[in-house]
Order: sequence, then C-alpha cells, then structure tokens
Amino acid sequence: MNYKDNLIEKAEATIRNNKSLIEDDVAVAMLGIERITAIKKEVLELEIFIEVLKKFAE
Repeated sequence: MNYKDNLIEKAEATIRNNKSLIEDDVAVAMLGIERITAIKKEVLELEIFIEVLKKFAE
C-alpha cells in the first residue's frame, strides 16, 4: 500500500465515522447543529479530496 492509498483509506474511514455521527440523533443533540454542519462540510471536503487524489493517480 502506498502513501496515496493510505490517505484515501484514512479519509474514507473519517467519512464513515462522520456520517454515522450525522445519522445518530443522540449525537446530533449532544454536538449541536453548528458542529454537525461542520462535520457535513468536512465530509464533502474529504469526498472531493479523494476524487482529486484518484484523478492525479491516473
């Protein structure tokens, strides 16, 4: 596994973790709307990062 694959794997793990927080009503209540909005933005940024990284690898 090279560095690029490792970055993609970590980003995908973070996305999965963040999406599970977003979908958990208790976590939303505890974290608050502002934090959940920031997590959603982070998920979007990571998805774009993965797409760009994969394109550069082609």
